[in-house]
Amino acid sequence: MMVGYMMLEGEWSGPGFAGPLRRERTFMRKVLMFLTQGFEDLEAVTIIDAIGWATTREHLIPLELRTCALHDEVVGKFGTRIKVDFNVREQTIPLEEFSAFVLPGGFHDSGFDEAYCEEVYRMASRIRAHDGVVATMCVGVLPIAAAGLLAGKKATTYPLSRFHDNVSRLKEGKAEYTARKVEMDSNIISCAGPASSLEVAFRLIEVLTGKGNADEVKRLMIY
Repeated sequence: MMVGYMMLEGEWSGPGFAGPLRRERTFMRKVLMFLTQGFEDLEAVTIIDAIGWATTREHLIPLELRTCALHDEVVGKFGTRIKVDFNVREQTIPLEEFSAFVLPGGFHDSGFDEAYCEEVYRMASRIRAHDGVVATMCVGVLPIAAAGLLAGKKATTYPLSRFHDNVSRLKEGKAEYTARKVEMDSNIISCAGPASSLEVAFRLIEVLTGKGNADEVKRLMIY
């Protein structure tokens, strides 16, 4: 997907933006995030926050985040309540408009099992097939592996679940488990746990809008 622009001009001397800044924008790249009941709160909120920061200065290239679920509202494991933009079983999502699909992890005993569904497989596969980015956190990578998108690719996941062998499930999807905190292969991002969520968010911003833009968001967030 290509980004459309209208011309904006200004001076900026921050990291990655040395000299006059000229950019054009007619629309923003869109990111679609799927949330389950029992989602991991920090992972979801980190994506919301980092993408939000990309809209806080005129010189930044922003992104538009939309949320979806199998319900009108979802509640995270630790109580974060989100009313989503799309109920995927009741509304048609224009997937061709989205440049990235994000799947935070969650707790299987609190509702995350619903991520293993045809709707998620279809959305992730459709966006990835059009050169989109798929960003996951923790066990969020497992439905992506189940969708067949990680065959022959490197990935990582949360290794400390008490009742699930996440590494074996990842390998069942023919992924190469690397045990790294953050991994990216063929524009599919994964991480080992919620503490790495911010790194996933920054990599997503970098892939979609460029390193200079991501570095400036990091600077503004005092990363």
